[in-house]
Amino acid sequence: MTEQTIMPEATASGHPRRWAALAVALLAVFMDLVDITIVVVAAPAIQSDLQASTAALQWIMAAYALGLGLLLITGGRLGDIFGRKRMFLIGVAGFTTASAACGLALSIEVLIAARAVQGAAAAMMVPQVLAAIQVMFPRVERPKALGLYGAVNGLAAAAAPIVGGLLVGNDVFGLAWRSVFWVNVPIGLAALVGAAVLMRESRSPRPPRLDLPGVALVAAGLLLVLYPLIQGAELGWPGWTWPMMAAAVPVFAVFTRLQARRESLKGQPLVPVSLFRQRSFVAGLAVAFAMFSSITALFLVLTLHLQQGHGLSALEVGLTFLAWPLGLAATSGLAVRLAATAGRRLVAFGASALTASMVALIGTIAVAGDGVNGWHLVPGLLLGGIGFGLVAPILVDIVLSAVPHQDAGAASGVVNTVIQVAGAAGVAVVGALFTTTLTGGRDIDTATQWSLCYAVVAFALGLALTRALPSRPRTP
Repeated sequence: MTEQTIMPEATASGHPRRWAALAVALLAVFMDLVDITIVVVAAPAIQSDLQASTAALQWIMAAYALGLGLLLITGGRLGDIFGRKRMFLIGVAGFTTASAACGLALSIEVLIAARAVQGAAAAMMVPQVLAAIQVMFPRVERPKALGLYGAVNGLAAAAAPIVGGLLVGNDVFGLAWRSVFWVNVPIGLAALVGAAVLMRESRSPRPPRLDLPGVALVAAGLLLVLYPLIQGAELGWPGWTWPMMAAAVPVFAVFTRLQARRESLKGQPLVPVSLFRQRSFVAGLAVAFAMFSSITALFLVLTLHLQQGHGLSALEVGLTFLAWPLGLAATSGLAVRLAATAGRRLVAFGASALTASMVALIGTIAVAGDGVNGWHLVPGLLLGGIGFGLVAPILVDIVLSAVPHQDAGAASGVVNTVIQVAGAAGVAVVGALFTTTLTGGRDIDTATQWSLCYAVVAFALGLALTRALPSRPRTP
């Protein structure tokens, strides 16, 4: 297929195979998002087989989200320069290869390294999907396509523990925990072939230059925060953890100054600072961070609670978590349909339901005590899924609605980066809280309750910040 430059303005009728191409792209997105959390259910088996510490388990998840978050904006820029289809194919191929490396890993260090490579490869493919939607679809169809993208985001977060539970619990092909990585290989190959056939090539007519100093500063700042958060609890919070986290402040200050200078000189910063002068955009980022930082951590803590604390199998845990996607499926379609008239209110209702669901889970664990089982947690998880179904499909579109069209690409990259880094940060904070409570002599029920308090605070904060969001997504 010959390469061609296709801009959104030139696609009034749309790419003729756009819906099939979108299905392939969303398959890759689903694979990526599931892989962020699929190891949650497999974590106890990985810990036992590879003799991993709790901090190492956190790094298995954080390394992926960190590698993805650090390079998402860069991946989008590479698509603008070298072609979005090309970068998507490179990303899918790298992701599939790294998945196989995870499945073959014989040590925890190799597994963590392979997970970081997985995240970096995902950063090459994920940004191309939003760009492809802008290129392939006429303006009138983009809200529906973006709604499907959002729904896949929400569904994947809940489906991962279930898929992991089914694979590990049934010991598929005798692979035990390794099956959660090997399952990506056939899916990745299918996405690779489908994208090669169905997607068109496109690139920016004015390709930006990569802001390599900006990438390095963001990476350094995030590592200065996340490394001590994850390792600190495991090591008993040694003295070096606090200065290391404090050192992130001047690093981010230098990054901000550098971005502002590049923008003032009409350069191409990694993150346009002008975006952060918009109150609704900043509030939207805070809402997104609050919502998505809690989800991965929530399922991690509940998995450890049920498996290690109360002896449930991986399959039983996966079936318990089925309540979440059932609730999500019940409301996500409604959210997409009503977003144009009641978007902000839907997000507020969803955040309220999520907050209430966490309180319900804390209360259930306190009342049930040693007799807690999966059925006890189903009502709280169902309510959480209902709430998340009102938030996930439409939040990104609402956050971007007040951004000028010329900044939409950069703003989209920032939002997606915040969502991915939120997952890593949430795992780090909640993992540290969980580990610290356990090492302090408390039982696993108490550690779980304290950890869920983070989700209560995060969702309640997200609810409070919804007042600053635009009332509805941008009309096409």
